Amino acid sequence: MAKPQITTLSEFLQHSGARYRVFDMARRVAKISNEDFASIEQTTQPYPYPLQKTAHFAVLFWNQHLAEKHYIWFLKFPLDEQGLLIQAARDEFLVMLLDRVGECMLAANEGDRIEGALKDSPYTFKPREDKMAAFNAKASDSLAIKASQYYEPALAYFMGQTPVEDWQGLAMQGVADVATRLSEKQTIATVANHLGDIPPEPFVSFCTFLEHSEPTVTLVEQFANKLNGLLAAEKVETGHVAACLRAVSNSPATGLVDDMVELVLKHPVSQDIELLATISGRVWRIIEQPKLCQCFVERLAENGAGYPGFSQVLADAMYLPGCREPIMSALRSPERSQTLSLRVGEMFSQSST
Repeated sequence: MAKPQITTLSEFLQHSGARYRVFDMARRVAKISNEDFASIEQTTQPYPYPLQKTAHFAVLFWNQHLAEKHYIWFLKFPLDEQGLLIQAARDEFLVMLLDRVGECMLAANEGDRIEGALKDSPYTFKPREDKMAAFNAKASDSLAIKASQYYEPALAYFMGQTPVEDWQGLAMQGVADVATRLSEKQTIATVANHLGDIPPEPFVSFCTFLEHSEPTVTLVEQFANKLNGLLAAEKVETGHVAACLRAVSNSPATGLVDDMVELVLKHPVSQDIELLATISGRVWRIIEQPKLCQCFVERLAENGAGYPGFSQVLADAMYLPGCREPIMSALRSPERSQTLSLRVGEMFSQSST
């Protein structure tokens, strides 16, 4: 019987004899089903959340008979204007993979060729330290593996069982594990009640990892209270405001999150370009709502970084699913402000040169 021809990475993984899981590593760390990954490869569906016109994946695989040893490839592939994978790049990567590993990763495992197979490939990348911690937390939880040794001390801290000033000893991996594994109602309630006492550094760190999870209503309510206090202060800490929005960005409590975003957009702090980039880059869902989209685009036109900031954030948001049409409608609105009209004029003059 002839061997099946391998034309995609999904087929390679299926025929290699390995078990595998795929994670999105772009805007937030999230599991991608094997079916969706295959569809993205076959360009029957776009990559969901492009980052700089690039898809970022983590492929975690293992020999089912040696389940304690896992291998990880962090892969990036360019996308076209529709967010579809550029298959020529994937094909080039696959040729290199087949040349170095062969069709069976189990055989490669015996020859210890997997780890270094792609070390000089232009299609691999090294995640930031915080992204790596988030991935480790997600992967171990997905595989029902025990959390890291840093989990228990971090959980004790965020539950208020250790002094709030003792945060320096917390490991980043432990904070990531806590954010990923918050599931019991009692634990969530205790952590939520303690949020207001946590110093800025561990608070921001916790927010950074919560954006990869789905915080419950109980947690979002506490972040909303925190946000109200931040915005009422004489000097607003924009980094902490952004952290609050990042923390709740993937929560199913969408109504509360929408209210938080609207509150920020109506506050003078919304002229900060980094804060606006946080909204479009993390809570892009709000752009699908005409009212919030119009408010966002208006604030973006007034941002402190001028036209370069306006152009860069808008270009990034245009590639996100469901965002292009609402943004174009907001830009064309007959009720748009004079400032926004000027920005639109600059945009079209730049595109025509």
